[in-house]
Amino acid sequence: MDYVGYIATVLTIGAFVPQTYKAVKTRQTRDLALATYGTIVVTGILWTIYSIGIHSSSLYITNSAVGLLALTICIMKIIEDGFRP
Repeated sequence: MDYVGYIATVLTIGAFVPQTYKAVKTRQTRDLALATYGTIVVTGILWTIYSIGIHSSSLYITNSAVGLLALTICIMKIIEDGFRP
């Protein structure tokens, strides 16, 4: 069943890459909600910690990558707009 986890990993990361790519390329995050991406960062950290505890590499890869992608957007959002959740 590990293959199911890795398929989910590819799809989940793939869902976040286009938004992050577009934000980096255009340098625009005006229409993105900081609270949403901040929550994704926090949940990514928590799931990553959990994945280490249960020794799940697919959860670790997914949530580390998604957390970093969301953190990239958060940093860009704060630079563009200042800190206004």
